[in-house]
Amino acid sequence: MICHLTIRRGYHRTVPGFAEQDPQRMPLTRLVGLTGRRLSQHWERTVARSTELSRTALLVLNALDHQNDQTHREVARRCWVRPATLTPVVDALAEGGLLTRHRDRNDRRAVRLRITTRGRAELHSAWQAVRAEFQRIEPDVPAAEAAIVRQYLIAVLSGLDEEGGGCDHSG
Repeated sequence: MICHLTIRRGYHRTVPGFAEQDPQRMPLTRLVGLTGRRLSQHWERTVARSTELSRTALLVLNALDHQNDQTHREVARRCWVRPATLTPVVDALAEGGLLTRHRDRNDRRAVRLRITTRGRAELHSAWQAVRAEFQRIEPDVPAAEAAIVRQYLIAVLSGLDEEGGGCDHSG
């Protein structure tokens, strides 16, 4: 099947197979996109069923669990979202006692975020439920094959970043 795409106004490109519905025959980048969308939807449903945290809240707590005392902007970058997206999430997490805000000792203008003991417990409980659900659907792939897939996906992400199509971390 041939699909005609409008790349820019007045410029059309024919992409063989782009509209193909059969995963065995669709272009690899389209299959990756479809898989990413489906995984994202599954992730959202799993997080919603497993915890009272939103996907973004879970990512914020995870970022702070890995490296505490980050600024709002640093956390946004680690979560692949814009800082403005985090403001209501951080507000809710702080109100719920899952993280705290404090002034940076060296730069009083900077506010740092810190996960609380309660936040860490919520995070670990949520991760256990999410991991169990994803282990059900994830195929057992030999490490060598997983490395090839990982290398390909990282190359696609790098290409998007080079083209300016990656996540804008600037806020």
